[in-house]
Amino acid sequence: MEGEKKDLEAKETDAELHSTHAGATRDEIAETLKVDAWGFDIVKAIVSAEDDPTEPVFTFRFWFLGTILGIFAGSLGQLYTFKPQTVAVSSLMLSVFGYVGGLFLSKVLPTGILNPSKFNKKELALTVICASTAGKGVASTLIIGAKDLFFNQKYAYVDAIILVMVTQFIGYGAVGLFRPVLVYPRRAFYPTALSGVSLYETLFAQNLNDKAFKLFWMATAGLFFWTFMPQYLAPTLIGVSVFCLANQNSPRFTQLFGGVNNNEGLGILSISFDWNNIGEDGLVYPWVTQVNQMVGMIGCVIIIPLLYDNNVWNAKSFPFMAQGLYLATGKKYNQSKILTNNALDEDKYAAYGQPYYASSWAFNTMMQNMSVTAGIVHVILWHGSDIMAGARSVINKKKNAEGAPVGSTELTDVDETYLLTSVHPEVPHWWYGLLMVISLALGFYSCLRDDSLPWWAFILTIVMAFFFIIVSGLLAAFTGFSPPFKTFIQLIGGFILPGKPIANMYFTTFGANTITEAVAMCTDLKVGQYMKIAPRAVFWAQMYGGFIGALVHWVLNHIVLEQKRDILLDPNGDNNWSGQNIIGFNTKAITFGTLAPKILAAGGTYEWLSYAFIVGALLPIPFWLGHKYFPKVGFNYVNTAILSWYFCIFTVGVNSGWTSRIILGFTFQLYMRRYQSAWFNKYTYILAAGLNAGTQLAVFLMSFAFQGAGGVTVDPPFWALNPNPESGVFSDYCTRSK
Repeated sequence: MEGEKKDLEAKETDAELHSTHAGATRDEIAETLKVDAWGFDIVKAIVSAEDDPTEPVFTFRFWFLGTILGIFAGSLGQLYTFKPQTVAVSSLMLSVFGYVGGLFLSKVLPTGILNPSKFNKKELALTVICASTAGKGVASTLIIGAKDLFFNQKYAYVDAIILVMVTQFIGYGAVGLFRPVLVYPRRAFYPTALSGVSLYETLFAQNLNDKAFKLFWMATAGLFFWTFMPQYLAPTLIGVSVFCLANQNSPRFTQLFGGVNNNEGLGILSISFDWNNIGEDGLVYPWVTQVNQMVGMIGCVIIIPLLYDNNVWNAKSFPFMAQGLYLATGKKYNQSKILTNNALDEDKYAAYGQPYYASSWAFNTMMQNMSVTAGIVHVILWHGSDIMAGARSVINKKKNAEGAPVGSTELTDVDETYLLTSVHPEVPHWWYGLLMVISLALGFYSCLRDDSLPWWAFILTIVMAFFFIIVSGLLAAFTGFSPPFKTFIQLIGGFILPGKPIANMYFTTFGANTITEAVAMCTDLKVGQYMKIAPRAVFWAQMYGGFIGALVHWVLNHIVLEQKRDILLDPNGDNNWSGQNIIGFNTKAITFGTLAPKILAAGGTYEWLSYAFIVGALLPIPFWLGHKYFPKVGFNYVNTAILSWYFCIFTVGVNSGWTSRIILGFTFQLYMRRYQSAWFNKYTYILAAGLNAGTQLAVFLMSFAFQGAGGVTVDPPFWALNPNPESGVFSDYCTRSK
């Protein structure tokens, strides 16, 4: 009762604040708004409450820029799956290109049907939604590449395009039906989308001398030129480790303090000067999310060395950090020696032996599994009523007189931008339902054509995906974090379809990739709502972008597979091309699809990787009960899904940016939010947008100009901040010796 009273008081206080800010401009709200640790009130200071519903969006400029940028984003996204350097296609970079292109077209096109009015922020946002949708769906081509390279099975042109579109549109249909829970509520604010929204609002502010406008372009230009230093000329700046500078001969120091290279070390207390490595999370993630992350990080740097020092899972027989498979002797595991006709051969397996993981990678998989079930139970306990209210809204398809979905506890629970957008016709539920039915039918078609995934397994992975879309979507909406469901689904596929790696690929593609694409599309729906774009325009923009992307993905995928086949099959690739993503996807399909029941089931070497599902499901319960009976303690701030994932965050990749990110988190989300709230509200998210845009533009240019993506590699000179690898040290001067 005390907890319910506290929640009611919080809602009454929020209603008073809403009344206070009614009719105020963004700048006026920013001057007085106090954002709490959950962060969602920042939307009031970022998103304009003003709207002109007559602004055109389906203009020639949109179709032209959406098509060009969609082809560009789809091409980049697909090409980077075959590159040694993987760079994500950034919506902020697309925003800059779209903004410049839109202004140019509005000046050169004749006034009339081709150029009806000034280029507006809704046009830009819709263009970026279309183009970024085209850039998605790349993961679906991994199965196409794996079957081609490792099983000598090629897809027909139409079949491949269908497969890419299906994984996007199945999830899109589900997201459309779940809008009352995942999009409409004010509490579902998607913190990772706010930098882009802040950029749209700032670029089209009436006063081009506005400080935020200047700050964005200054940050963009500054980071564009600076990024050439850590990413090319001076890689030591990716992570400066005073410990390794002091001791350049200790492998132990490398394990603990190194972090500028993949799998080098934990990067403890390294200071990074590379925004590509630091990222915007410290600026934009809510403080509650960041505290959970920090606790997990501390746990990670404590546990990983303890596992290794205590020889857990025979840790000392394998590398400190690695993602491959090994024999008990520590040599690399050759999976081809246990397969016959691409299926497990029991006699060969008995003779060759089981594979082993590095202890850090086994722990990574265990904590990912724990994070998944912790996320599921967390959402059920804390947001179960929201889910049920949304389900009733979907079933009843009714709205109250004010336009709020059925199931909303109060009108204030609905985002104000939803009410502004409601002047436009909503997308009927049957549109999304029809899209989903067609997509499911095409998914069945893909399974029947290949004769690999049984119909019942297809239904199972889709049902799992639908449920996980709600879980992942809500966590992304509230915290910016989504649990890693891919490993979980791969393991489930391995247990129910043992010895069938291709079936495991399909099971994973239709399950995990559908979740990922759905959450990304859900974020775009929220951006469309923030910008007050007609919902039907967003629907067709995403449909069009998905279609463009599917065509581009298949064409480029087919060309590269045909022309670079030998290089892609080489585990090391070359300076310009690499099959690492396809190889990794195939390896996991072999491992989970053939060996999961042997090494992950009860009695297996890695049985605790499976028991982690049970542990994860139990973790949120004590904190939920604690908040119920002791609501003032703060148990509601604990998110065990985030904690579990960040307990293994340093087990792979480049790990030198986290200290800098934590410093930014304390500076912006703790100090600035509390004590310099006006500056925080006005400038934090546009600053993040500028830093991201400048960095991503520089990385894109460098990748194609002289880092191999364009076919040319130009190595920088060796000097103090770029030590020669032959000297025996990494770029942070940690020793390379083991």
